[in-house]
Amino acid sequence: MLRIVAGKYKGLKIEQPDSKFTRPTTDKVREAVFSSLQFKLENTTCLDLFAGSGAWSIESISRGAIKVDSVEKNKVVYKIIQQNIAKLPDKNSINLINNDALMFLDKTKNTYDFVFIDAPFIQYDLVSKCLAKLVQNNLLKEDFEIILETDNFSNIILPKELKVYKNKKYGKIEILYLCQN
Repeated sequence: MLRIVAGKYKGLKIEQPDSKFTRPTTDKVREAVFSSLQFKLENTTCLDLFAGSGAWSIESISRGAIKVDSVEKNKVVYKIIQQNIAKLPDKNSINLINNDALMFLDKTKNTYDFVFIDAPFIQYDLVSKCLAKLVQNNLLKEDFEIILETDNFSNIILPKELKVYKNKKYGKIEILYLCQN
């Protein structure tokens, strides 16, 4: 079980998909990330790519985001996220999409203040392509931030329009905060 660490859903326990499907971000890391974002999430729209348990999505709503698009390709994991979202009084604030991340980024017309990317480790090419599509398809609002979780940033290609403004390590995990270059 994972728990929501702060906001209006603080303490809410959510199901965690089997580890053969996902590698959920620990409560400690999520708490550190969201603490660093503090009140920036109020009235924002977010994108949670590779949604896993849906914890990034639910945490965003818990802390004031008004809408989250939550994208998960795996059907088994998608069903677990559905169950987790069903626990929320304002479940309509999360739009759960069962689709491939790249296909979604090609189809959506939505724009985002915050994007959370927590792809399976070693999928560096996929992460690089997602970053490129976010920029190429104009899916980022003016003062956007991208929060990227990875195990090896050196293997990820950043589009020239993006830069890392903060990098934090938590054991083997790196959290990168990206903004406009």
